[in-house]
Amino acid sequence: MADKQSIWLIINPISGIRHRQDIGLIARTTLDSEQFDVTLRYTEHRGHGAEIAHEAVEKGIDIVAAVGGDGTINEVASQLVGSETTLAIVPNGSGNGLAYHLQIPINVRKALQSINDLRTERLDVGYVNGQPFFSIAGIGFDAKVAYDFEADPRRGFNTYFKHIFRDYFHYQPSEYHIEYDGQQLDTQAFFITFANSSQWGYNVKIAPMASLHDGRLDVCIVKRPKLFLKLLNVDLPKLLSNRFDRSDIAQYFDCQKLTIVSKDKHPVYLHIDGDTAGVVEKVEIEIKHQALKALIPKNLE
Repeated sequence: MADKQSIWLIINPISGIRHRQDIGLIARTTLDSEQFDVTLRYTEHRGHGAEIAHEAVEKGIDIVAAVGGDGTINEVASQLVGSETTLAIVPNGSGNGLAYHLQIPINVRKALQSINDLRTERLDVGYVNGQPFFSIAGIGFDAKVAYDFEADPRRGFNTYFKHIFRDYFHYQPSEYHIEYDGQQLDTQAFFITFANSSQWGYNVKIAPMASLHDGRLDVCIVKRPKLFLKLLNVDLPKLLSNRFDRSDIAQYFDCQKLTIVSKDKHPVYLHIDGDTAGVVEKVEIEIKHQALKALIPKNLE
């Protein structure tokens, strides 16, 4: 019999299933005990997932499973890039964008069952100003919403929607100078998305053509609709039906490296995998091809 593989589950206890005993019981009764030695680790504060994942890499742990939302996955995966430790994803957050793209079951037990298959692939990793992202990063309106939501002591969807609505009518588009793969572009944008995977979350695809395996990032430049009713009746339905690439307010290109500066000196709000990364003066982005080992379900084509 082959030696068992070591697997650490790094669990964010305030994301999704809140009872540590429940997730521990599900894991121990679902993961194949003949294949794995299972260790449960729980995060206690922001950044703790990265600390635990770094410890796992130093100890040569075979697999580290991030149990939580996109923020938890980003923390954990950032420490595994370039190592021989393999990432597993057990989505237990809200948007779960990377999990949806990889067709990982949103059901916790089914996601854990898929780990038993041990199907490994190498995924691309995006970097923005030196910080890794695995699904989506962006500047502009959506990053301003993430910034305001982070500063609000109230949480939940209602609070997030409040900031979406308020910022839509107050946030002004910016003029940007973009340089990418030897080309230049000057454009106005409401927001710009840098897509390693296809979606923000909730299976809403901002970049339907994006791939985690092609060594390129899909860039989506979005204009502010002139009429709010057009946004509601035309553009939003296209976004929700994965046809946003057909919208006349969206422009797409793909690249390996990209630099953006604001021409009008407006604050450049940045988000990384949905979490605010504050205000920056310049955005420098690149992709590292096949830099992360990850487990994906067998049904993924």
